[in-house]
Amino acid sequence: MADLEEIIRRFLGGDGEAFNQIVRQWETKVYNLAWRFLGNREDAQDIVQETFLSVFQSLRNLRDPKSFPAWLYRIALNHCRARWRSRPGDLSLNDPVSPEEEGDEGESRVLLPSQQTRDPLEAMDLIRKSLAGLSEDHRTAIILKEYLGLNLEEVAEVMGCPLSTAKSRVYHGLRGVQRNLKRLLSRPRQGLRPSKSTNETTDEHR
Repeated sequence: MADLEEIIRRFLGGDGEAFNQIVRQWETKVYNLAWRFLGNREDAQDIVQETFLSVFQSLRNLRDPKSFPAWLYRIALNHCRARWRSRPGDLSLNDPVSPEEEGDEGESRVLLPSQQTRDPLEAMDLIRKSLAGLSEDHRTAIILKEYLGLNLEEVAEVMGCPLSTAKSRVYHGLRGVQRNLKRLLSRPRQGLRPSKSTNETTDEHR
């Protein structure tokens, strides 16, 4: 983090190359966040551009360089939410969870359908659709925790909520993904063709 703080100070001091270093260091993580949130490569690339434009315009207002990661993710998420809400008729599988489905809160993980689907692109499409069927808060918590590798305290900081709320969102988000996967897998197989956006892969940074 000390290196990042120094780079930010250099940028604030007028060093233009310092901003390029910030972009190189963080653009893949922003892309992964946007790609998981939106499920579309082109949209994710747009979000990267929009996010770093906002960062360039607002970085001087950041009071504590140590908070840069959470600040950056909040900016990216705001752009993702705006893009998501502008889409017509997005997939929604997010029904209220019954008490029988909730169970006890504890450790949980996304159950990948690898053993039930032979096509890896199909498996990716199932995960994308399962994430898309969650509420924004649950989807955001899952992406931050499971795909970007943030701990629960960091998830709470990015989302601006108490730690207990972050834990709940991760838990119920994971349960929602599992529930949505089961629903998708119960549909006729021909209805699970991979979409164009899932033909792209990203480097996961944890």
